Amino acid sequence: MNSARLPGMRSLKLALGAVRERTGATSAELYVKVGNTRRIEIDPWMAAVTADPDGLQAQVSVLDERGWALRAGSASRAIFLADSGPLLEPNGWRRLNRHSLRPGTLRLPSPCSRTLPSPAADAGEHSAGDKETAGLAFLHDLLRRLGEQMPEARLVRGRLDSGASAAVLASTTGVTGRSARRLVTVELDFAASRDGRRGHCRLYRAASNLELLSADSIASEIAERLTLATASAPPFLPAGEVAVSPALGCTLLALLAPLLRGRDGWRRLRKLGAGRPLGPPQLQIVDDGGLDAGWMSAALDDEGVPTRAVALVRDGEPGEPLLSWEDDGWSGFAAAGCRRRSGWRALPELCHSHLYIAGASEPAESIRSGIVHGCYLLDRAHDGRCHATFEPSTNGGAGRVEEGRFEVDAIGLVIRRGAILGEAPRVRLTGSLRQLLQGIRAIGDDLRFLPAPGPVGAPTLLLTGLEVEAIG
Repeated sequence: MNSARLPGMRSLKLALGAVRERTGATSAELYVKVGNTRRIEIDPWMAAVTADPDGLQAQVSVLDERGWALRAGSASRAIFLADSGPLLEPNGWRRLNRHSLRPGTLRLPSPCSRTLPSPAADAGEHSAGDKETAGLAFLHDLLRRLGEQMPEARLVRGRLDSGASAAVLASTTGVTGRSARRLVTVELDFAASRDGRRGHCRLYRAASNLELLSADSIASEIAERLTLATASAPPFLPAGEVAVSPALGCTLLALLAPLLRGRDGWRRLRKLGAGRPLGPPQLQIVDDGGLDAGWMSAALDDEGVPTRAVALVRDGEPGEPLLSWEDDGWSGFAAAGCRRRSGWRALPELCHSHLYIAGASEPAESIRSGIVHGCYLLDRAHDGRCHATFEPSTNGGAGRVEEGRFEVDAIGLVIRRGAILGEAPRVRLTGSLRQLLQGIRAIGDDLRFLPAPGPVGAPTLLLTGLEVEAIG
């Protein structure tokens, strides 16, 4: 990603001056983003993975992104504009005038007082041909490894995106910032048939660069999930302990995420505990926009506010809510940089960055082998249920969190004293959000981040008090 294509701060400040002069706005902000994504798609529709990978036809495309967004206004009138292409020159804002502002409110953050690091230069810059070659080699290697483990697997669709972006921000309040990111995602769709039973598996993985994705481990995950998806249902399911893998733990935490942010987050967490601890003393739930090696890591959020780690749950007790700069100091809590743009055309919204359950010291293998009589659930079932519901709110809020329930369809194994009794191709895990947190009995040491979307992390968890039932 060549960040030189971004305008300099002087250009942004000149444009901001022109906007204020034409509209009469007391404050204004400009956000400019450039990026490109190289996409490799394989769509053979049920081609055998044992076929020659080089014979599979791949379509390569490049998606370019370049655009800007403007916010301008005052305490009573405001405007938001966004367009593709380069930022307009100072004399290019002729379409704006004092009637452009509409009823509304605009508040912008003030600059931070501490010095922040600039985005590091990307030493891993490669030519377009190198990226394409590496991406195809990765997909072919993955298919070859999967074919060795499960010849009956069929590839339905595969896609690998490798992208980079850079952004620059400036406002009349004095906030400035630059950011740069790289992201690689792989989406894979497979099917298999064994003994007349058909199964399906879909995986979505992400990393900051391709070298951090392992073709061997992803192939093993797919083979494991396809084996479970094509297994016969067990004659019964034990009512007892449930261990969930990091993949399913991420899914469960993502369901909880909307209740952990905003100024009501702390109140909700306190209600959820109902005077008792939310979970065991080793339970830590954190959101960290500047997480080391995180694929969305940045010193600033998309409004130029510094990011920091926020302990939403600390030692099993409510910690602090995830607050944006607008609520800084509310009830004694400090704000964090936690406003993100889903794209340059979108307004910043309060959102988690790297949300995760911190890993503990217990080996994940000992959690699985220590199940006396229960289930080990590996992942969501393809096209199954996955949602949380809450009691309706009278004021348009999230509803009564203490009454909230969740349902997740999953695949897994039936375990007794560490031995596998059978496979569970589709089960439904249900319970209340209170039971989910307070029922945590062990936390593993294998923290892993998955897109949910956005980075969400969890280790292996041992849960009790939840319901597990076999479904068709």
